[in-house]
Amino acid sequence: MSAVSRHRESPATSKGFRPDIEGLRAVAVLSVLIYHAGLAWVPGGYVGVDVFFVISGFLITSLMVREVERRGRLGLADFWARRARRLLPASTLALVFSAVVALVCLPVNNRKDFGGDIVSAALYVVNWRLGAREVDYLAENVGSSPVQHYWSLAVEEQFYVVWPLLIAAVVALARARWRTGLLVTITAISVASFVFSLSYAVAQPGLAFFVSTTRIWELGVGALLAIAFPTLVRLPSALRAVLGWAGLALIAYSVLELGSTTVWPGTATLMPVLGTAAAILAGGGLTVRWGPGLLLGLRPAVWIGGLSYSLYLWHWPFLVAAEGLWGHLRVREGLLVVLASAIPAWLSYRYVETPFRHLPRFALPRPALLAGAAGMAVSTVAGLALVASFSLVDTVDEASADEAIGARALQDPRFADTDWAALRSVDAMRPSPLDAYTDYPGINTDGCVVKRETEAYETCEYGDPDAERTVVLVGDSKAAQWFSPVRTIAEDAGWRLVVVAKNGCPFAASTLLKDNKRNPSCESWQPWALQTIEDLDPDVVVTVTRHSQALPPGGTSTDDYTQAAMVDGIVEYWEQLVGDGITVVPILDTPPPVSATVPDCVQEHLDDLTQCVSLKERSVPRSGAPRQLEAARRVPEVRIVDMSDVLCPDGVRCPPVIGNVLVYRGGSHLTDTYARSATSALSARLARATDGLLGSA
Repeated sequence: MSAVSRHRESPATSKGFRPDIEGLRAVAVLSVLIYHAGLAWVPGGYVGVDVFFVISGFLITSLMVREVERRGRLGLADFWARRARRLLPASTLALVFSAVVALVCLPVNNRKDFGGDIVSAALYVVNWRLGAREVDYLAENVGSSPVQHYWSLAVEEQFYVVWPLLIAAVVALARARWRTGLLVTITAISVASFVFSLSYAVAQPGLAFFVSTTRIWELGVGALLAIAFPTLVRLPSALRAVLGWAGLALIAYSVLELGSTTVWPGTATLMPVLGTAAAILAGGGLTVRWGPGLLLGLRPAVWIGGLSYSLYLWHWPFLVAAEGLWGHLRVREGLLVVLASAIPAWLSYRYVETPFRHLPRFALPRPALLAGAAGMAVSTVAGLALVASFSLVDTVDEASADEAIGARALQDPRFADTDWAALRSVDAMRPSPLDAYTDYPGINTDGCVVKRETEAYETCEYGDPDAERTVVLVGDSKAAQWFSPVRTIAEDAGWRLVVVAKNGCPFAASTLLKDNKRNPSCESWQPWALQTIEDLDPDVVVTVTRHSQALPPGGTSTDDYTQAAMVDGIVEYWEQLVGDGITVVPILDTPPPVSATVPDCVQEHLDDLTQCVSLKERSVPRSGAPRQLEAARRVPEVRIVDMSDVLCPDGVRCPPVIGNVLVYRGGSHLTDTYARSATSALSARLARATDGLLGSA
């Protein structure tokens, strides 16, 4: 038997249809869909996106390399026209549908954000927008965007725009040695991107996940494979088959074993990336009979792979719509929704995606590009229309400053018999539930609160800079929410106020995780904050801690989180300040409401505000207050200020509106309007806690 007879020709070569690559697409999209449905045994299903990146880098670069080989140059207009025909019609339809989902199924307060997301998705820059939101602590009110999944499509589209220009430039400059020039250039870009991703994914994990600069190396691996393919495909077919099966094993391991604690994109990303490259290599040219193409080329896998783009487009807005209508989905429900999304995905593929690719009128670049631009314009208009619809929403009238007395109503004899938790409606409130998310203290926008993932630490000062006495407000966003009343109290007393705040970081020697990853910026801010306060040597330190758990020494994941570690960290810093002769006054963390988005709840139940009432006994244990109280028992010199009765007047129920003022702006943060209305109550309690040093009865 000859050597050739022991092999069979692959169903397709690198220059034709590759059933095995369609099978890889099926693996990628099913991993993502099942992961998004919430199935616990695929915690690493998000790696399907990385598989897509490598495939795209390989196929697109292969296409352009073949054109350069054939014509000696690259036709940019032809390339972009093919991309427009292939991607934009279905994308436009899905984006318009997403706008409808946001309009009909999701809270009206998110329309501006989601409309902007749709515009960004239409222009394929939504990954940068989502990355910026991920590190914006004030965006806590924004739920899951119906176009959040477009972030990966945006990365690929940016690749499709830049990569042809890069290849054309290298071909023009390197001339006869263009292939070597491409290998050198793409290798340099990919290595730089990979090295950057390693540091950025640790320093700013939220932003690093979305931005193109940390992902380009994955497409670059596929591109390098495409350029080196004619040489690599000459490797013994048995070796390539082994590499292919090993590659599939790496992808499977990544899907089943990686999870939310994995730094991503980081070194672990090499597994699905290199695994995909190995699987692609195994399917080219001549392959052994038992290579991975045998499995990947099965007809069901090829069919799903062909449908993968539409499946990816449609599954996410369906999941977001279902959660908007019915609340959190159980796994079974999530799987059913994903399965149902296959219907519009197939219809889109059959009647939109496929016809547009083959219509004769779009065969030439000019009409194809014009049609693509028209599709982007339609999607943009849909997003802008969603933004505009926000101004048409009916809501309660905004109360005047005189009507909006907030917490002062609790001491007003006129309202002595008012049961605020039983209040079903009000004629006016301030802020409007449509504006509540922007009702935060000024320090959130003037640079005085350090963002979560930055190392540019600074303080801000208010009041009399030459005052003899100083009060420091230190902590995370829950401390910052009391800025307005503390500033008023300090200035009325003729004191200087110094703010030392960083979103998401407690003033404690405690290590926390964000998205199950350690934040080195937070860990370095905490000792800096302590040293800064000691250098200031203030008379009083006011602090709040919202966190209830932390990592003990040696802890690495949320499985190691303990309440004791959080208390130990708080105690360590409090004892340090008390030992320096500084009066420490913690304000107990405010109880989180039953609805994480009180303004949304109020807007939805303007005629029955009781739907948005929380029970104190259920809310307080979910706050940082119990840990603060436990720490105070260990540091008896510390005197706690408890403001919970200002939020839950009857000691049992916590209403959403008090004295015509909306209490919460989003999450467990107070509106600045309500915090300011509680100034006199806070002043009296600070006076008691400091023996009259700060505040007044």
